Amino acid sequence: MIQLKKQTNNFPATNFEISHLSIYLSLNGLDYGIFDKDLADVIGLKSYTFDSRALTPEQLLDYVQEVFKKDEVLSASFESVQVCHKNSLAVLVPEALYNKEFQEDYLKYSVKVLEDDMIEVEPVLENESKNLYISFQNVNDFFKTVHPDFSFTHSAAVLLSNLLKYHKNPLEKHFFVNVSGNSLDIIYISYSKLQLYNSFLFYTREDFIYYILFALEQLMLNPDVQTLTFLGDIEEGSPLYEITYKYVRNIDFLQVDNFNVSEEFYQNNPEVARHEFFELLHLY
Repeated sequence: MIQLKKQTNNFPATNFEISHLSIYLSLNGLDYGIFDKDLADVIGLKSYTFDSRALTPEQLLDYVQEVFKKDEVLSASFESVQVCHKNSLAVLVPEALYNKEFQEDYLKYSVKVLEDDMIEVEPVLENESKNLYISFQNVNDFFKTVHPDFSFTHSAAVLLSNLLKYHKNPLEKHFFVNVSGNSLDIIYISYSKLQLYNSFLFYTREDFIYYILFALEQLMLNPDVQTLTFLGDIEEGSPLYEITYKYVRNIDFLQVDNFNVSEEFYQNNPEVARHEFFELLHLY
């Protein structure tokens, strides 16, 4: 079952000839945003959640097809379309160590690689690395039937590239926690360099705080001193926020000037927080 979780107030009409469609697809849901290239602003955003986390590529495809049947806007004609895949089937490899012949070897230590899996590679220029990931070919094949010229990327490349762009100060340390459904990404940028990026699944609040405290400990960061910055699907006062605040003294939410999104958009849609939909809103 698919549920509409959030929708902006200013949702557009049906003519998208000069618009870009961005889709953020995770195993927990599908979000999409429409960017009008003449207005240079987001004109609509929707967020759908699945009733349970997709456990197989086939189940994920069923969910995607159900959303497309439910929401005819997704099948409209757009000037351009990009899909961002969010999954844990990825690994970062430094440029200096990368060799195309060993793509499967890089992945197999943390990801089960099947014989017919498609391994994709994309650069993270700000980190001088490559993001290797397995794409869900069946889902991409479906997108191609609806939007033949669509392009796709992986959330790790979008997330890391843009966080590094925003945080270039060589005197600062940033500890980020990005929440998406029941997964969290932990990113640590120290003196404008990426020091840690890892993803975890959690099923309880205790799982959630365990991974955060473990990462802080391994990085030798004091939870009473180091600021933790949340982004993604989390809000102040939520159970995840509250348990984090018991152990981490300084918490804030990501606030960046995304030039793809106007001040007017946030004023007209107060239900969309500035720290939400980070990857989706950086796909334009």
